[in-house]
Amino acid sequence: MAIIVRDNEVFESAWKRFMRDLISNGVLDEIKERTYYKKPSAEKSAIRREYKKRKSRHSRAVRKIRNKYGKGFSL
Repeated sequence: MAIIVRDNEVFESAWKRFMRDLISNGVLDEIKERTYYKKPSAEKSAIRREYKKRKSRHSRAVRKIRNKYGKGFSL
């Protein structure tokens, strides 16, 4: 990844462009992710935790809709 500094460009603006490119390409997230070693079991448990969180949010939303439109409503 390279940023070409324009003529008469201030360092801070070139740095901001560089950081924006890193963030948009996901490189910064990758660096943060690889900073520390995660055991495979810890990664799996994190994935399970995220799945449970999404599932509970979905069920909460369904309950909210059913309460609003009646129990006979289904998705």
